Amino acid sequence: MKDKKIVDVIISIGNNPKLLDKFLFDILTPKEYEEINKRWEIVNMLHSGVNQHDISKKLGVGIATVTRGSTALKNTKGGFAEILKS
Repeated sequence: MKDKKIVDVIISIGNNPKLLDKFLFDILTPKEYEEINKRWEIVNMLHSGVNQHDISKKLGVGIATVTRGSTALKNTKGGFAEILKS
């Protein structure tokens, strides 16, 4: 697996959620792991129409973090928009 980029490693994991979870837990600090989950929760809440200020309060994150998620979600060529279409 030498010289594999992170995307290549994730692709090589395939459809194995347990292994992917273990891999992410190993490669990220506990705080990073928690933050990634929180950012995905932000995007899902935004996609569901929840107000940015309500998300900020509910999840205990700064409004700038929520706004960043909102900006990424509005990018119609980005990954969030494509994943949430399905």
